Amino acid sequence: MNTYQLKIKLKGTYITPFDADTIFGGICWTIRYLEGVDGLNRFLGRYLEGRPPLILSNAYPRDLLPRPMVPTRRQDFHTREEMLSSVQEAKRIKKIEFLTPDEFLSLIQSIPVRISSKEKPIYDVLTMHNQIGRHALSTSGSGELFEQVEHYVRPVGTDDRLDYDMSIYIKAEDDLAKKVPEFFTVLGQSGLGKRKSAGKGAFDVAGFAEYDRFDNIPGANAFISLSNFVPSTEDPVEGYYRVTVKYGKLGEEYALSENPFKRPLIMIASGSVFYAQPVCQYYGKLVRNIAPSCPDVVHYGYAFTVPARIA
Repeated sequence: MNTYQLKIKLKGTYITPFDADTIFGGICWTIRYLEGVDGLNRFLGRYLEGRPPLILSNAYPRDLLPRPMVPTRRQDFHTREEMLSSVQEAKRIKKIEFLTPDEFLSLIQSIPVRISSKEKPIYDVLTMHNQIGRHALSTSGSGELFEQVEHYVRPVGTDDRLDYDMSIYIKAEDDLAKKVPEFFTVLGQSGLGKRKSAGKGAFDVAGFAEYDRFDNIPGANAFISLSNFVPSTEDPVEGYYRVTVKYGKLGEEYALSENPFKRPLIMIASGSVFYAQPVCQYYGKLVRNIAPSCPDVVHYGYAFTVPARIA
């Protein structure tokens, strides 16, 4: 597998975070429309056979990367001022969610680095909407107002000359790599996530090229996951991590089924660190039996790994 960076330019705001499992679901529907049911079955069959052809990361703002959950080294303090200064620095770093590529690469190689403070790159905006009655084609007497949180990316802490909003990192076999730009172009036209029929989550592909900055980490003894994932029984267990609960929903025509909701799923969050030697290109699995109304549906739970040397 080779590693690639896919750059996207948002056409507006989005509601559903561009996590790897959400992106994978959109890609599956895209393959279904472009290549038919047989094409989708061949694609998913490679995962079920234990040879996944496409590994996705979450989408990250501009060229930023998540702050790895690496442990903090214990220090001996000689004065009270040193202790207070260290505590304040730890609190400052804890609030930083994203790193520049240079900061990220230094941190995962245990190279001392000064992590700069950054403004929040992803901003939330609260919008008000009216609920329109399908029969009267107007609002009811009370107006049926409701709030909706939407997200957009600001060019904070990165090069202002960058002409894209988000990056998705991809590991792909050669036959799939050729198709990735087309898949994402079609996916971007339809949008991704909640209220995509209203234009939310729509984007253009701004670039697709090989990315080698995650390669050649000397003495790697661990990995950082750039995606939320579900570990398999054979995966490493020693590390530093946090979990998140995914409340998924079926898409496209499956969203019209009697029960469009997936079962809640506990996933390891992106940025988590696990010790492993040697480091594999991916960990995790496809989760089956996730949708009560559609037993054949699977949920993407693979980890996009970046080798690391954790002291």
